[in-house]
Amino acid sequence: MRQPFRNASVYITLLLVIEAIIGLLLITVTAYYHAILTGYLSEIECRSVHGYLLNIYIFGAQLILTFLCSLSMWRRLWKRRCTPNIQLLLSIWLFYSCIIVASGLASVWNVYRSAKVFENGAETSLIRGIDMYYSCPEWKLLWDGLQLHKECCGVHSYKDWMNADWMPQQEDNDNCSTASGSNGILAPYTCCKRGCESSTHPDMPGDEQQPFPSFSLDSIHTNGCLPVFCKALWRLLYTQLGLALLSLKFLIMLCFLTKFIMQRQNESDGSCDNLGLTDEDGYPLVVVKYPANVRCLVIGDEDLASDMAPDAHYCNCEDSAEDDCEH
Repeated sequence: MRQPFRNASVYITLLLVIEAIIGLLLITVTAYYHAILTGYLSEIECRSVHGYLLNIYIFGAQLILTFLCSLSMWRRLWKRRCTPNIQLLLSIWLFYSCIIVASGLASVWNVYRSAKVFENGAETSLIRGIDMYYSCPEWKLLWDGLQLHKECCGVHSYKDWMNADWMPQQEDNDNCSTASGSNGILAPYTCCKRGCESSTHPDMPGDEQQPFPSFSLDSIHTNGCLPVFCKALWRLLYTQLGLALLSLKFLIMLCFLTKFIMQRQNESDGSCDNLGLTDEDGYPLVVVKYPANVRCLVIGDEDLASDMAPDAHYCNCEDSAEDDCEH
């Protein structure tokens, strides 16, 4: 196929590479935030999140494979003559690309609409983890790592720990507060800011030998861990939505450019089916190639034999250099 303007193949290649890069960014960003979000959840909730994000991984992989393979397809098409089969191939390719991007947008929008489901699931999971903090080692490790690395305390605030089922009753809290100061707060040691000190042992709650650690309000992180989760979640959703819209934008540009190339192929000389080449009477002309040292003569109707068709034209070629012969 002929390039309708200078560097047309370069623009096509650039758009295809950009689409593949967008697919790679989708997979990378989703994997990064997926690892962050699962740090707040138990194994069951992690599987649920993985199920929601699986379609995004598939969408990114489809963008990479489809448009990288399209690079090889276009490289071959530039070397071939435009035929109806080539036009059909390009139409099918554009339709398939549109289906991929449309389904990917639907998947991203579905995850975006499910943001409240993620938030409610994380909230329920974290509250359950507080109640199971000392009965389930998995939850203790999760909460300790979460509060240390994210510098947060509790689900919504540090008060969530004081409402736990295993937490000492209010009378016990008052005694502990009296012993450690008027602002005594019962919370895990991982809620403590760097360099702070507690008035009790940081490991186990409950009995008189090892009471639950008590801190002052200034020595712990007062912000909850759920807002940190929601912030990371919305960053992921906005990034995914932005990348999906970018893929749609560049696909539209690719569609317009491809249609323009196909239209110019039909209008230019040597295009599909030699359309547009006619003589004075409206009959189609056919371009005939011959050696440079051959001259063609057109024989008129009066020179034709009586058994020949009266409207036929024949070339009588002689040894001389002349222009192309069209008949």
